[in-house]
Amino acid sequence: MTNVRGLQERVERKDVIGDEEFSAMLQKAKEILEKFYQLRTIALLAILRLTGKRRSEVARLELSDLKVEAPFLNITFTLSKKRKQSVIAKRSTKAVPLSDPLTKPILEYMDFLQTLEPTPKFFFPRTRRFWGQEFMIMYDEHISGRQVFNLVRATSEKVWVHLFRETCASDIVRADASIIAAYKVQRRLDLERVETGFRYVRRFAADIISRQLSKETKNNV
Repeated sequence: MTNVRGLQERVERKDVIGDEEFSAMLQKAKEILEKFYQLRTIALLAILRLTGKRRSEVARLELSDLKVEAPFLNITFTLSKKRKQSVIAKRSTKAVPLSDPLTKPILEYMDFLQTLEPTPKFFFPRTRRFWGQEFMIMYDEHISGRQVFNLVRATSEKVWVHLFRETCASDIVRADASIIAAYKVQRRLDLERVETGFRYVRRFAADIISRQLSKETKNNV
């Protein structure tokens, strides 16, 4: 039943994640009592919002994939794609400004992980609960893409992971609705084809043009 409702929301929803909605998601994450889970969820939301990366790429992040090189926090993702009989791993680095407010919770979570003994290999390590209360961090295992989905859904029933990709694309297009925006979207989201970037431009640029025409019509009345 939950899956059906989720699919319906994906079909029916046409807007991206707004600032107020995302703030509400962060607030929901801050209400998590266990510090590790709280910091992990907030950092996860921040990375998704800043980069728009796929859930499988985020799930497999290693702690060593994040490096502070002022004035940026460089995050290197690994995307595995099947090509006939082989699997090709493609790595790409996203530079996140240290001045961005969403970078702070990522750094706080990173610092927290480095205080653990032993230090986890993965940025989002798996955990296992015992007797419904205590939990253990699996230092050499990462969470699954499905768990990324569940963590996001725990902060909002109306948001799915791919919506962060659409939101990042809309940020670019609404800041610059020119033909260059398609290439910027392709680079930000690591799309194989620029045609996919143009689809985002057509979607969000049309929204901008529609609002502009609406304003012009009101002004002429």
